[in-house]
Amino acid sequence: MSTPGSSERTKLKRMSYKSSESTSDLNSILDANLVAHVGVVIDGSPLVVPMAYGRSGDEIFLHGSSGSRLMRILETEPEVCVSITELNALKVARSNFNSGMHYRAVMIFGKAKLVPMDQKHHALDVVSDAMIPGRVGEARPTTKKEVAATLILSLSLAEASVKISVNEVDDPPEDMDLGFWSGTIPLTSIAGEAIPVDPESESLPVPESIQRFISRRSK
Repeated sequence: MSTPGSSERTKLKRMSYKSSESTSDLNSILDANLVAHVGVVIDGSPLVVPMAYGRSGDEIFLHGSSGSRLMRILETEPEVCVSITELNALKVARSNFNSGMHYRAVMIFGKAKLVPMDQKHHALDVVSDAMIPGRVGEARPTTKKEVAATLILSLSLAEASVKISVNEVDDPPEDMDLGFWSGTIPLTSIAGEAIPVDPESESLPVPESIQRFISRRSK
């Protein structure tokens, strides 16, 4: 797999100090988040759709219904741009001009390819375990009918960029000692307590995968 930021369209030209060429940073961001925004041009107009995804090695799988117009268009292998962003804090400067955000972001370019039928079950498991690790082994097995009703697309990570912003508030000297507050506001996504959907689920223990997921995301 190519190093992040190594192609002309993935090389960060502005504020290049925020760019990371680390594959471990790329994988860390992909593995820690749940939603990918998939952008494609359809009939001359841009369309961006949030989708579930999962990473396997040096590719990600995108999951959707076989009846989806978007998925049918994506299987024709148009150029796409996929973005995953993790927002961690608001950076509040003494002026709105110098305010910003702390975040980790990935952008991937390429052509999504249709996963063949004999690999779809594996790809579905990858996406499911990406959302709740270990859940595949606890849920009812996926049926052939469900596999047929789903389209899975793969997208190589060969052309990707990684951007990480963690710098502190940088107020210019002329803004100091004027009586205006400056600082950061941390932001986190927290998992709440699992809620059983019906009497049967109320009578059963919460599965281990869900307990682990909540434990990791409740801090």
